[in-house]
Amino acid sequence: MSQVPRATEVGFGVEARSLWDLAPDLSFLNHGSFGAVPRELQERATEARRAIERNPVEGVWRDGVLAIRSSARAVAEFLGADGDRTGFVSNATSGINAMLQSVPLEPGDEVLHLDQGYNAVWQTILMTARRRGIVPRKIEIPLPIDGPADWIDAVERTITPRTRLLVLDQITSPTALVLPIREIVEMAKSHGVETIVDGAHAPGMLDRPVADIGDPVAWTGNLHKWPCALRGTAVLVVRSDFEDRIKPTVISHHLDQAFTAEFDWQGTFDPVPWILAKDAIGFMDRFGGWAEVRRRNRELTITAHAMLVERFGVEPISPVDGSSLGFIATLPLPERLQPDGGGPPLPSAEPKTGPLEIAVDPVQERLLEDHRIEIPVMYHGGRRFVRFSVHVYNEFDEYERLADAIDSC
Repeated sequence: MSQVPRATEVGFGVEARSLWDLAPDLSFLNHGSFGAVPRELQERATEARRAIERNPVEGVWRDGVLAIRSSARAVAEFLGADGDRTGFVSNATSGINAMLQSVPLEPGDEVLHLDQGYNAVWQTILMTARRRGIVPRKIEIPLPIDGPADWIDAVERTITPRTRLLVLDQITSPTALVLPIREIVEMAKSHGVETIVDGAHAPGMLDRPVADIGDPVAWTGNLHKWPCALRGTAVLVVRSDFEDRIKPTVISHHLDQAFTAEFDWQGTFDPVPWILAKDAIGFMDRFGGWAEVRRRNRELTITAHAMLVERFGVEPISPVDGSSLGFIATLPLPERLQPDGGGPPLPSAEPKTGPLEIAVDPVQERLLEDHRIEIPVMYHGGRRFVRFSVHVYNEFDEYERLADAIDSC
C-alpha cells in the first residue's frame, strides 16, 4: 500500500522564512518567547473568524465546542497524552494556575521550584502561599550542569519531610536546559512528593513530551512556541486520579460534569486559536515532518552554541555536546559585559508599583537598535546571559552575526 505523499517540502532557512511575516532586516533569534505565526495560519484564522460571524451561535457554541474537542484529541496524540484528559488553556502560566488552585495542599506544606524556573510560575507559587498558607522554597541548581545526576541530586537534597509538591520545568526558560524529567519525578515520588510539570517549551521541541515522564499530577505546555500556533493556545494534561480535581481558572456552566466539559467551555471567547491548533502541528509537514524539524533544529542549536562559546571565550553552562539542549541555548556573555567586568549594571530587583514598565537590558537594546538582532538577555546569579532560539527559518550565519555584534558591544 503506497504512503500518502507529504505536502511539497520547503527548504530550511531563507526559503522557510518566506512563509512568515518577519521583518526582512531582522535576525529573529527569540522564537522561544512568543513564537511567530506563519502567514498561512494567520490567513486561516481570518477565514475561520469570518465563518463564525455568519452565525456566531453556531460557530462559537454548537460547532465550536465539537471542533475544540476534535482539536484537543489531535494535540493529545501529538503530545503522547490521553485525549480525554487533555484540555486547552490560554498559556502554560494559566495551566500552572489551574494546578496550584486545585491540587490538595495544607498550610505549612512546602512547594519547591527551581531557581532556574520561569518567574511567572514563581509568582504564582507566592500568590498560592498567600491564599493557602503553603511554604514556597527554591531549589538551587549550581551551574554549570554536567549531566542528569546534577539535577536529581540538587532536587533530592532540597526535599524535607514537609515537602508535598515539586513544580518542575521540563525545559528551563532562562537557562534553556532539558531536564531528566522522568528520573526526577520518580525520585520525588519515592519521597512521597507529587510533581506538576511546566512543559512550556516542550511541544514540538521534544518528541511526545508527555509520553514518558513518569507519573506527575499534571503537565502543561504551550503550542504558540515551536508548533507556531496562534497565541493563546496551550494545553493541560492531568493524571487519571486528578481529572475530577483540577479545574480551569474560569469556572463556567459545566462544573463537575467532566474534565473535558469544564475545559472545552470556559465562557465566551475566541475559539479559533484552539480549533486551529492541529493545523499548526500539521504545518511542519512541508519541512519533512516533525522528526526532520527536530533533527535539523537541534543540530543547528548545538553547532551555533559551540561556535558562540568559542567566540565569547566563556565556560558553557551545559556540555558542549548538546546533551542538555533542544532548540534554545543559553550562555554567559563575555566578562567585559558583566556587571563586575566593566559592563552595565543589572536592573534593580526591587519590586515596582504602579503602571507596568518595560525595562530592556542595555546590551539587548544595543543588539536590536544597532544590529537588528532580536534576542533576550537573561540574568542568573548576578550575571548576564544571552539565550538564542533556532527554528526552521533560521540559518547559521545569523548566529555568526550575533557573535560579530557582541564583539562590537
